[in-house]
Amino acid sequence: IGIKAERLCWIFCMVDRFSVDETVFAWNPKNCTNQTVSMFTFFTSRPELGRFKIPLESKEEWLDFLELTLADWLEQVEGAAQTFSPIFQWKQKGHAYAYRRRAYRKMSEILAVERKERLGEVVPSMLEAVMATESPETRHLHQEWTPPMSQAAKEALAALRSAGEMDIPMDFSPQPMKECDVS
Repeated sequence: IGIKAERLCWIFCMVDRFSVDETVFAWNPKNCTNQTVSMFTFFTSRPELGRFKIPLESKEEWLDFLELTLADWLEQVEGAAQTFSPIFQWKQKGHAYAYRRRAYRKMSEILAVERKERLGEVVPSMLEAVMATESPETRHLHQEWTPPMSQAAKEALAALRSAGEMDIPMDFSPQPMKECDVS
């Protein structure tokens, strides 16, 4: 599929989604033409893989990765929401919509601005169309972190907590959003 696509797939498999979301929330539409490549320098691999830095080659690679990530989620969320998932800690139908809700909305905004000519209208409208299929019962929920998918992941997160990283949650299931986070 080519070197560029292979690299994006490799990053997709290795990356800690929370590190992606940190770059997403650091983006500022007022400064998009002045933002330096340094803010898009790297992601971090999942904790159970060693949390090594995954260097990004350019802002374009970052945007390509966001486009891949958002497209993947938009394609899957309606089907995933039809059932529960013990791995993702979705305890009822519809919880899939909560997964990284704010990050996906921000990715849509970024792509609409940074790739306006090609994606300026289609990405926001697709996001809204998909989110319109969500039941009102889950629209107040948000799942900021990807739950640990294996025993190794659980142990890596426990080790990080014991080393002082107290911001790692114990409960990864969808939670009610704070009023300021509701969109």
